Amino acid sequence: MNIIKWRWKRLTEAVLKLKRRLVRKLRSPKREIFVILEGGLVQEIVNLPPNINVTVLDYDTEGADKEDLQISPVDGELCVINKW
Repeated sequence: MNIIKWRWKRLTEAVLKLKRRLVRKLRSPKREIFVILEGGLVQEIVNLPPNINVTVLDYDTEGADKEDLQISPVDGELCVINKW
């Protein structure tokens, strides 16, 4: 096999390998964790994998600004939502 064919073969293999990796990442759905909070405060969330979203639903709405209140995706109640 001459050098040009060999290089094209190697390039084609590399492109296909990259394509397979990208397809796997795109097919991997984002997962979401809901943290339900009443009477507490989340300080931090550590070691969160890149394909996981965390949503904190704080039901302690007393004293919260009205523009911060949202409908909970879990139960439809008013809460303050923070995403990590």
